[in-house]
Amino acid sequence: MTAQSEEWGRSRIDYDKRADSYHVACEDSELVSTNVVLSIAALEGVGPMDLPPLAETVDPDALDRVFAPSAGIVGSVSFEYAGYDVTVASEGKLEIVPQRDAMRRRQRRN
Repeated sequence: MTAQSEEWGRSRIDYDKRADSYHVACEDSELVSTNVVLSIAALEGVGPMDLPPLAETVDPDALDRVFAPSAGIVGSVSFEYAGYDVTVASEGKLEIVPQRDAMRRRQRRN
């Protein structure tokens, strides 16, 4: 894991035990696409470059444009990425939910 994703992850990701989901609020100056990758890298304990390219799942530039603070869009988009179901909502709020298979793999590792 890189120092950037490790430090970033510790301070930015909130866990909801009841829902088994993680939540991240993007700052206005940050790109949503970068937050998705850094969040999942931190959850997986790997560096961002160890994950598959986000562009294989969703267009990162479009995601950043639609959910930029100045876009004024109300709504959300959901997609699967690196073993997680990711929902990006208005104002750059992320919900990241481990997929069942991903949870089983982690349990086997422990």
